[in-house]
Amino acid sequence: MNITDTEQAIMRIIWTKKQATGREIITEAQLSHDWSSSTIKTLIRRLTDKGMITVDKSKSVFTYLPAVSENDATDDQAKRLFESVCDAYKGTLLTELIQSEPLSQSDIVKMQEILANRAKTAPKQVDCHCLHEDMDEACAMHAH
Repeated sequence: MNITDTEQAIMRIIWTKKQATGREIITEAQLSHDWSSSTIKTLIRRLTDKGMITVDKSKSVFTYLPAVSENDATDDQAKRLFESVCDAYKGTLLTELIQSEPLSQSDIVKMQEILANRAKTAPKQVDCHCLHEDMDEACAMHAH
């Protein structure tokens, strides 16, 4: 489920609207992006080819529906991001996200509960596993 930022913008429209015609997608996308209608049609086709959206051709106007939920796609993207980040840096990255992103009180309470449970078995330090050899001292992320 690897999609580009531009494809993500199109998906956000379809997820929000639950379904949308090509014209609705083009109109909405052009409100926030300087994209031609042919660019947007190409993005729609790529998303269809990737299995991210399906097309309802039963009406005179094609309607596009999400084939993948926003939660599933977002979870997949986050997992891929974290798989590409040094293990020693993941805690710092999460901390920076928690400090900078909007969170509800219930989100914070849930995170506090999870962190309290994780703290019971967490190691003192997470080692770098970027290379096959022991690189903890040389790891650029180790200092963070």
